[in-house]
Amino acid sequence: MSRSPTDATGESYDDVAPIARFPWLTQRHLVFFVIGWLILFSIGSVFVSNPFASETSASANIDYWHVMYLHGLLVGMVGLLALLTCGVLQLRSMHTRMWIVGGVLFMTVLTAVGGIFDRRVPGAEVAMWVQIFGFFALDEICIVLLLGMLGEWRSGAPNARTLPYVSAFLAAGSMFVAAVMGHLAGWILEFGNSPSIIGTYASAVGDKIDDFEANLVGSHSHDMVVAVMALSVSIAAVQFGYHALHGRARSIAQLGLALVAVGVVLMTVMYVVMAFTSWGPPTLFQSADGTNGIAGDDIVTGVFVMLGGLITLIAVVIGDARMRSLAAAPVRLATLWAWVLLFATVVIAGYSIELNETYFGAGDKAPGAANDAVFTWLHQDLGLFLMPALVLVMLAVARFVVPRHQGTIGWVTIAGTTVTFLGGMLFVFVNPALHGPGYDVSAVGLLVVGIALLATMWYGALSSAGGLDAFTQRRPHAAGGHGR
Repeated sequence: MSRSPTDATGESYDDVAPIARFPWLTQRHLVFFVIGWLILFSIGSVFVSNPFASETSASANIDYWHVMYLHGLLVGMVGLLALLTCGVLQLRSMHTRMWIVGGVLFMTVLTAVGGIFDRRVPGAEVAMWVQIFGFFALDEICIVLLLGMLGEWRSGAPNARTLPYVSAFLAAGSMFVAAVMGHLAGWILEFGNSPSIIGTYASAVGDKIDDFEANLVGSHSHDMVVAVMALSVSIAAVQFGYHALHGRARSIAQLGLALVAVGVVLMTVMYVVMAFTSWGPPTLFQSADGTNGIAGDDIVTGVFVMLGGLITLIAVVIGDARMRSLAAAPVRLATLWAWVLLFATVVIAGYSIELNETYFGAGDKAPGAANDAVFTWLHQDLGLFLMPALVLVMLAVARFVVPRHQGTIGWVTIAGTTVTFLGGMLFVFVNPALHGPGYDVSAVGLLVVGIALLATMWYGALSSAGGLDAFTQRRPHAAGGHGR
């Protein structure tokens, strides 16, 4: 397991409660609380919307309740990412950790509870404001994370002068920009052209208010999910030994992280422009009179961030000279494999569909419309949500689960993600029948992934039990007593 920085007493910051009033509220315990919460919320999502049937077509209108319920799941994922970032990047300020720990707990619970009841707009104002307060906590976490990282930079910490650190900082900034765009989209959705300057601005850039809102929603969602990926791969590189690399492996890892960093900057600028103007990125590799082709923003996010992340993880996992074999490091291998499947689902399969829109199309009458509808679910829930979430879970396992239990979690995760991916490809490209073989194989794979997550909770609790008993017998540390 990676060693966490320690306070003045020599105790790991992951096991020190930054809020003295709550000695049990350590980063280690909160990490597993969030993972458990996400498991429960994921189970609940099946009763809200069967993911295999949630998209009747690629052109169907978005279901507001499904989206807001999903926010309860995804915001918790961001909270898990923030907690892991504090530990992996060794942010020593206890004030930073205090505000992130408190913000994650506040954000995760409020956003999820609000999402259960935020079924319509307007008309569910109480639930909506419960979620909004959770979203404000997300803003607070991003700001505090950025300030904490700046503090490490200003202190001259060697860790802060590295490419993964810079890439992580840029990704956290992009997440905050995405959150702000989401706030503005939500305001327009609830209040429309109030104040009237909103409509005036939309007209000035050549849009209607509904188009302006749609542009904000699209930019918010795309920017946020890819920025989360960028921050995840940045800290994964550090967790799995970037600083110990040398020679060709280090050069390849630097190339991958440079692609990620450049991609984050490019996509953030691109999505801000797309949100606040009527400009759209050009479509590349067009054919069939422009029907087929890959959207420009998909090129930026796929080639720079996702491919860059894949290059980084390959270099870090395979290029570590200390590893005897990949089989001896199943958690590392599971992390890399989740990213490989992410890339295969979103980039390889996604580009293939975009280059064959004459068959798949975006309308209900295209020959492959049913296949396209399945892919609309698959690339989102599997490629953009589940696989990045599993990368974070594997980071938590690497940090907090004792090595003798990591093998079980790693190999079961690899098996589950493999079966899910194969079932998904069968579902999309062979037989899109709702209860056909693709559905069944994917469902089996997801159940195996669920077993891996339950094993993570079980072994995580076993690994933490001794530390918890010892911790509760000591006088809790005050948040202001250690750190800047």
